[in-house]
Amino acid sequence: MLDDVDRSGSESKDTGTRLVSRREVLAATGAGTAASVAGCLGGGGSGITIGGVYLLSGLAEALGAGSAATAEVAVEAINENGGIMDEDVEIVIRDHGNDPQGQLQSLVQQENADVLLGMTSSGVTLNSGPTVEQLGVPWTLTDIGTPFITEPDEEKYGDYYDDDGKAAGLPNVFRTNSNTSHMTYAIAKYISENFDNPRIANMGPDYAYGQQCWNYVQAYMDGLGADYEVVASEFPELGATNMTPQINSVLSANPDIVFTSFWANDTVTFTNQAAEQGLFDQVDDVFDTIGADPNNFEALGDTMPEGVHYSGWYWPGAYDTEADRNLIETFRNAYQNDSEVLAYPPFTGGSTWAAVQIYKQAIEAAGSTNSDDIIAEMEGLTYEDDPRGSITIDADTHQATANCVIGESSFDADVPYDGAGQINTQTYSLDRDTALDLLDGSGLPPGL
Repeated sequence: MLDDVDRSGSESKDTGTRLVSRREVLAATGAGTAASVAGCLGGGGSGITIGGVYLLSGLAEALGAGSAATAEVAVEAINENGGIMDEDVEIVIRDHGNDPQGQLQSLVQQENADVLLGMTSSGVTLNSGPTVEQLGVPWTLTDIGTPFITEPDEEKYGDYYDDDGKAAGLPNVFRTNSNTSHMTYAIAKYISENFDNPRIANMGPDYAYGQQCWNYVQAYMDGLGADYEVVASEFPELGATNMTPQINSVLSANPDIVFTSFWANDTVTFTNQAAEQGLFDQVDDVFDTIGADPNNFEALGDTMPEGVHYSGWYWPGAYDTEADRNLIETFRNAYQNDSEVLAYPPFTGGSTWAAVQIYKQAIEAAGSTNSDDIIAEMEGLTYEDDPRGSITIDADTHQATANCVIGESSFDADVPYDGAGQINTQTYSLDRDTALDLLDGSGLPPGL
């Protein structure tokens, strides 16, 4: 999701044989002397190594650290139940730093990572594609919105790695989170079913993610046959500290609905400043693609308005599955006494937990850590115990059939912090054929 943000570099730090807390992660990256955090969970032996690269500082530090924390507890749970093929699993997590491709290479070539997890930035992900393809090991994305990374139809959409192309499906890249195409479809469908000819304004970060979200939601609304009128569109810079001018511009257009694509700290900034300007009192609803994260809602406290429809790839408790209840309990037990990590899974929690467990399932099915064998097992693999419900990795696109969720913000929600949560949650699914039909003529790939 995040593109072109300057970050400090760092080196390796081994935290021993226990979970790595967010406090340790941030201390390591903030010092500028340690941008990799290694956690060996469950003891010695040759074991199996999972490498991860996430943003652990700056705008997205809470998101990256939340994903890293989920990966750690997933590995610990595996080791507590015998590991993978009776081998302990080690997880080594690095910050993107100034050289994300170098971090990926180091994880494979120096740390001997058998498989990879990540990332937090769509731009870094797309730019890292050739490096990961050359490394050859499976790479599962858990936090990435761009549909282009899982769109294999080069004939229709071009090859991203050509100068004028877009699609970037790669043989060893998989994704367990829902993507921008899917998320904007859900919002478009909700709006088309619940509003009659609304006046819509857009606000989103001024870079590829924000612009793609706005293009996709309009394309899906057009495909669904919705009647609507665009009355304003504003793009504050990524990480803007003052969005008031853009908020006032949107308010002057008198919209019924405001569509936003803010995430991480930008969600907090927008919501705080929009509340100060009275935006939530003047419009019927506000939607956000991936703003529904417990870390955002905790940070906003009683400033978070009730009754708006912020969305996400996952919200704890929205799926009514035993697997989700297990993830919530496991995460709470791991971080209930941690002052830095909120003891509640982040919106990337479902996809990150699933990625680690899918690696276990694929490696054991293959009986090997050979990359080609793991990839062959992952193509078409169904993971029954996903917190979001059973998911399947599409054999061609390598995109998981994971649901996304839209919920209504409320202070009546059962959350372990002072702030709003989500009630009346609705989950949405989308298949490739439906997406292709709805996006026809838009030039936008579904990535499904």
